[in-house]
Amino acid sequence: MQDLEGKTAVVTGAASGMGFAFADCFADEGMNVVLADIEEKSLREAGARIEAAGGTVLLVPTDVSDEASMDHLGVATRECFGAAHVVCLNAGVAGGGGPMETLTTNDWKWGLDVNLWGVIHGIRVFLAGLKAQNEGHLVITASVAGLTSYPGTGPYNASKHAAVTIAETLHAELAEERSAVGVSCLCPGRVATRIHESDRNRPKELIDEDAPLPDEEARKILSGVFARGKPPAEVAELVLKAVVEEQFWIETDEVFREPIRARHESIENATEPPARGNILAPYFS
Repeated sequence: MQDLEGKTAVVTGAASGMGFAFADCFADEGMNVVLADIEEKSLREAGARIEAAGGTVLLVPTDVSDEASMDHLGVATRECFGAAHVVCLNAGVAGGGGPMETLTTNDWKWGLDVNLWGVIHGIRVFLAGLKAQNEGHLVITASVAGLTSYPGTGPYNASKHAAVTIAETLHAELAEERSAVGVSCLCPGRVATRIHESDRNRPKELIDEDAPLPDEEARKILSGVFARGKPPAEVAELVLKAVVEEQFWIETDEVFREPIRARHESIENATEPPARGNILAPYFS
C-alpha cells in the first residue's frame, strides 16, 4: 500500500511506546491518525504532540479487551474519517509472570484479554471494511515471545503465539481470496517501552487479593534493561516500510535469530524444546 497521504491509520496502544511512534510516523506521511488507548491522560498528551506537528488526530479512549469499546472505536473512526486504511493492533501488556503453578486465572485472563482478544476484536471491527474497499493493511503486534517459548512468561507467550498464528492465518485467507489487503506480523525483541510497567493498567477485578507486592528492585533493573532497547521511532520506520512494501514479517533486530532457528530445528527433528532461562538472556550472551 504505497499511497498513504490523506488516508486513515488506526493505532491501539497509541498513547506511548511503539503505538505512539506508529501514529506519529503515519501522521508524518500525511495520514489522519486515530489514537486508541486506555490511558486517557496520556492519550490526550500524545494527541497534542502530533497535532502540534501538524497532524490530523482523533482520540478514542479504548479498552481493547472490551467488545463494545472496540465497536465504538470502529464507529468513531468511520464517523470522523470514513474508511480506515491502516490498522495497527498494537496494544499489549506483559501479563502474569512466574512459574505456571503460581499463576492464577486472573493472571491468564489479563494477558489474554488484552494481547489476544484485543487483536480478535480489532480484526472483527475493521477487516470487513478493508476487504470491501479492497485496500488497506493490518499490522498485528506479536513478539519474539510468539516465536519462542521461554519459561516464566506463560500467559504472554501464549497470547503472542496466538497473535502470530492469527496473522499467518489471515494472510493465508486473504491470499486465497486474491485480496489486495495486506497483513504484517510485528515480532519485536527488546524495545524501549514501558511494557514492563503494564500492571499500572491492570483492572481491579483481575488483581488477586493475595497477590505479592511488586518487587521494586526488579522493576528498576527491568527499567534499565528496556531503556537500552531499540527506540520506538526506529520500529515505526520498519512498520511503515512493511506497509508500503507489503512485507509480512517485521523483526526489530537479529538477536533472536538463533533461538528461533533452534526452536524450529527441534520441531523438525522431534527433539526437546531448547529455550531456557530469561527471555531477555539472548541480549546478554
